[in-house]
Amino acid sequence: LQYMQVLGPARVVASTDCGFATTGKSTVLTEDIVWLKLKSLAQGARLATERFLNIGGPAPTSVAYSPTGFRVTILGDARQAGLQLLQGELGRRAWSLDVVPMEAGVERCYDRLKHSVDTPVAIVAAGPEEAAFAEQVLALLARDRNISRRPHVLFAFGSARPGLESLGALPRAPEQAVAAAEAVQRRMQAGMVFDKRQLAPSSVLASAPQAPPAQVDVVIIGAGLLGLHAAVQLRRRGFTVAVLEKRMIVGGIWSMYANSHSQVNSSEGGYSLKDVLGEAGANRDHSTAREMITDIGKLAQEVDSSIHCGVSVAKVVKHDGGYAVISQTEGAGTQVTSARGAVLAINDRVGMPRPCHWPGQEAFQGTVTSGTNDNLSHVSWQGKRVVVVGMGAFAIENARTA
Repeated sequence: LQYMQVLGPARVVASTDCGFATTGKSTVLTEDIVWLKLKSLAQGARLATERFLNIGGPAPTSVAYSPTGFRVTILGDARQAGLQLLQGELGRRAWSLDVVPMEAGVERCYDRLKHSVDTPVAIVAAGPEEAAFAEQVLALLARDRNISRRPHVLFAFGSARPGLESLGALPRAPEQAVAAAEAVQRRMQAGMVFDKRQLAPSSVLASAPQAPPAQVDVVIIGAGLLGLHAAVQLRRRGFTVAVLEKRMIVGGIWSMYANSHSQVNSSEGGYSLKDVLGEAGANRDHSTAREMITDIGKLAQEVDSSIHCGVSVAKVVKHDGGYAVISQTEGAGTQVTSARGAVLAINDRVGMPRPCHWPGQEAFQGTVTSGTNDNLSHVSWQGKRVVVVGMGAFAIENARTA
């Protein structure tokens, strides 16, 4: 970790030493011991990465967002033996499972799907006829522009053509049902992971934290959504900018406090980035944390050379018609940056997680943790009884996720 802070993580590699008995003809270590050492080496590298990315943060958070949930709608006769096997396997993997017979009709099936807006939906057709039925339903959903929905993905048994994911033959044995369910899960969650190492500016990867310049037009304090949005707009208008960030990665509360399952409506003015990134951007209504942080990463890439991480701002004072920003950089000491303007893009909405303790908590056999910073990403919510303490935004989010 110390080497990473001095040289930058891109220049530090975990490797073996003589403890692996790598000298010629050595038989000191047996194969099983070597594999245990390699496992420890990998674990140590992961720990160092986590600690590096959390430098400057008020509380540790995850290195990557884990895949979020998805819902499943099966089109077919629930009494079919193959579908009965499949229901059990998909039910263990999906947030919800619904079986709709074709007799219900296209309109009724559309009515049951049109309000599925919070998570992606896998539509699994039991055969070619059900696949054609599903395509009619999807056509109705595509024409309905009143709601911004998550993606609908069509899977089908016994059918292979463009526009759907083929699952082969309807399962006849438990292992075939497992394979089909795993294929659905892989496809639905393939694009849901986000590695936060992508949020480290190039200067952080290649060297120790660099001191900010002595003079710029505007100093922006904080490299979250607001700070980066301001930096992009100012740079596009020809101003010189320095973005000062205490942490080693950008993203603000979205890379620190947000959970993998956090969402936001980008129809809110403060979260809409379409005027900057264009309509093709991922940011949309019901945007997930991964989508939000992906867009924040796009902003950061545009102003990469202006971002200075590992810099703590001590004071901003008016000076000669402008501002003097006094900051501290690890290994580089104290700096003063003169600027015509200063933007305080700092968090004042989400405070430090407050630890709670109740009598008898040590004897509790379940999980007790805060509902922020992705602390619950490893928890399987299915079959759990959940108590949420609090009534803020994260409390409501965790209630929804549960």
